[in-house]
Amino acid sequence: MSAARRTIDVDAFEALMLDHFRTEPFHNLRFIYGPSLTPDVRGGTCFYKTRSIIDAGKKAGFDVFWHAGVIRVQEAEWIHWVTRLHVGGRAFFADMGNGWPSLKLYPADREVSYRCFGMGFRTEIANGRVTVFHEKHGKEALQLEIDVRPRPEPEVLAEIERRSSLGHVYPINSLRFSQVVGDRFLFLRGDRLEIYGDHEFECVEGIENARVPKILRDYFGLDVNVGTPLAATLKDETNGNGCQEQSS
Repeated sequence: MSAARRTIDVDAFEALMLDHFRTEPFHNLRFIYGPSLTPDVRGGTCFYKTRSIIDAGKKAGFDVFWHAGVIRVQEAEWIHWVTRLHVGGRAFFADMGNGWPSLKLYPADREVSYRCFGMGFRTEIANGRVTVFHEKHGKEALQLEIDVRPRPEPEVLAEIERRSSLGHVYPINSLRFSQVVGDRFLFLRGDRLEIYGDHEFECVEGIENARVPKILRDYFGLDVNVGTPLAATLKDETNGNGCQEQSS
């Protein structure tokens, strides 16, 4: 495959990724609200988002596969599902389900960096691992680690089935809902809404559960009904000191 054809295929898959970031939100509404959530909402956490992009990629003729990465939440390691794309003998990874707008593919053989919505993403490659870093408000943090060695897909699917049979546990007990809307990226995190643009940042704090349907309707164009959260609180314990800290 020529370099030009490979670029076309990578660009086409990244266009598919952007479409999914616009049309299928990342969220944990099912975990937060359980059966009181009506109707069900497209998208979801990393499993649902990865399954969706793989199905769409295969339908469009791409060689796409399930792949497992690792994220760290409050010092604990969690399996995080990503997508592996093969183009012209090279491997690329798509991270659709971490909540943030990772709009570009991560090559297995070349370090990359890019910016979108006022935040940055970059990779480092060493010892057969792609490590992804995410920067916002001038602070960079480790986001994801990917062992580039492929596992046989039946083995990965068996692992997914095993985890499903044990009951899936989501590592964060506060509300998450994010989506690319127009030329901005919106992230409802716990009791606040963060709005990211290329050159601006806004934040709405103190969102109580009763306001969640209105926030989802007014900002995301989504009509849902929710009941009492199954989680103890909507407040995000991972968010530091709130919007004041974020905008500094």
